[in-house]
Amino acid sequence: MGIRDIFGRNININHEIRDRYDNISSGFIFKDNPDLKDNKHIFMLCLALGYKVNNRLPFKDPVGLLNVSSFSDEDLWTIASVAVDETEDLKVITSGPDMKKIASEYAHGGLAELEQLIADYGSDEGLELALEKIATESLGNN
Repeated sequence: MGIRDIFGRNININHEIRDRYDNISSGFIFKDNPDLKDNKHIFMLCLALGYKVNNRLPFKDPVGLLNVSSFSDEDLWTIASVAVDETEDLKVITSGPDMKKIASEYAHGGLAELEQLIADYGSDEGLELALEKIATESLGNN
């Protein structure tokens, strides 16, 4: 059984979160790249930001609004890695629902972080530079 089989079909967010993703993507650094139009990129960025600041935030009315097929294998293994670190249990990689719940909650926690970065730096080059700085600092801490 491969990683895609374990994850199943969809990752849950809710309609309010999807609307916030759509709002971000309309003015976001990815907007002019047709290969990056899918909200999975916003989800992964929010996941990284939420995980970095350790903000796992549950949400109400989860709905499978992100199709797993839009995620790369690398994305899915990143989600699995976050779940393993969060639970401190390697067995979590056999539970798609648990991994998706953990990732969705971190992504929800990171959404406010991303919205604040956009408020502080705008949604184009300034944001890109701020995100690059955050990534570089995070990699330097390992």
